[in-house]
Amino acid sequence: MLFVKECKKTVFSLTFWLYVITVVIMYGSQFGEVLDGPLTPPREGSGNYGTVVKEEPEILMPAAVEGLVAEYLRGSYIAYPFMFYKEVKLSADKTAQMAGIIEKLTGISAEELNGFAEYEEAGMQVYLDENGQEHWEYREATLPEIHMPENLTYERFRELMQEADKLIGGGSQYSEQFLMGNFSRIPMDYEEALAEYEGVVADSNIASAYTRLFCDYLGIVLSVLPVFVCVSLWMMDRRAHMEPLVYVRSCSSVKIVGTRYLALVVCMSIPVFLTYLHGMWNVVGLYPDKHFHWGQAFGLMALWLFPGILIVSALGALLSELASPLVVIFLQAAWWFMSISTNRLTGSITKWTLVIRHNSLYGTEVFRSQFGNFVVNRCAYIALSLLCVGLTMFLYDRKRKGVLILGRRNDHRKERKANQ
Repeated sequence: MLFVKECKKTVFSLTFWLYVITVVIMYGSQFGEVLDGPLTPPREGSGNYGTVVKEEPEILMPAAVEGLVAEYLRGSYIAYPFMFYKEVKLSADKTAQMAGIIEKLTGISAEELNGFAEYEEAGMQVYLDENGQEHWEYREATLPEIHMPENLTYERFRELMQEADKLIGGGSQYSEQFLMGNFSRIPMDYEEALAEYEGVVADSNIASAYTRLFCDYLGIVLSVLPVFVCVSLWMMDRRAHMEPLVYVRSCSSVKIVGTRYLALVVCMSIPVFLTYLHGMWNVVGLYPDKHFHWGQAFGLMALWLFPGILIVSALGALLSELASPLVVIFLQAAWWFMSISTNRLTGSITKWTLVIRHNSLYGTEVFRSQFGNFVVNRCAYIALSLLCVGLTMFLYDRKRKGVLILGRRNDHRKERKANQ
């Protein structure tokens, strides 16, 4: 009965329905687009099969060095420290340090760099043909001749790139997060594009590919929205001045907190489960000749998304016992924002990544290469959420006994006995 009551309190709250509406909008506006039709194989002879990021030092190193030299000569550096565009201008001291890094990468001294007068930015430029017609063409930047030292190892190159990124303030093109994506993106040929397509639509992969993309979109909102629902439910007794009555109940603190937390998680999981079923049922319709591995797909979805609901709800409950709702929401939003801003769209799963991203139906091998981190990450958050719930039970019990209530030391055990 207590579980049913907590579920009703959750379902009839305004924040829960705002949560449901947001989940549905995110699903329909983002994942709904891929349900318009099945993937089509690449067409041989089209000449454009997309690109793939590969760690190829012979391509990465000269491209990144040229980019760094170009930004030095321009006098500003592009960075995305929190996923927002920023143009960074270095102080004289940091500019001198950057010149020292470039000299180690190219052998070009600061005096030669600063004396190079022929620099022109890359970009589209207009010119007139013999008939006076305007034409636009892309021109590469005009740079000094660059020859990297033969004894420059790839490991040393990566170290120098990180030093450059640190001078810029982080989030630059030379950071670990963006380096390969910016400077080691290689055009695919037809055979590579066909192999990637066939890898996605294979019977063993198609369920996981669409599940990964579904989880990528839904994981963004599920890593922050549950805190609003949780705080709203946790503060309901306080707003209604029901705490004294709740404190003297004969139910144990473990039962009250555990039941409330379970009701929250179950109620918030239902719209996720239903949208997932709707999406995957449509995917099955797109590929009627394929065998869809429901068990494998559902297991991946559950392991990906539900730990996010668990940890955000558990942390919200714990902090609600310690602080005001605004503090709880601010802390969770800050954690979510930092996780979003430091993630790549694919291939950035660490053992403590809150928002796991894989914004593509492709990249199966990239995800498999990080699957160990993925499992450790999700299991760690499940364990952490249980710890937070345990601490919440402890704090709640202390409050019921009057130990953690400021300004009074009422012993609610006596009131509970008197009401029995």
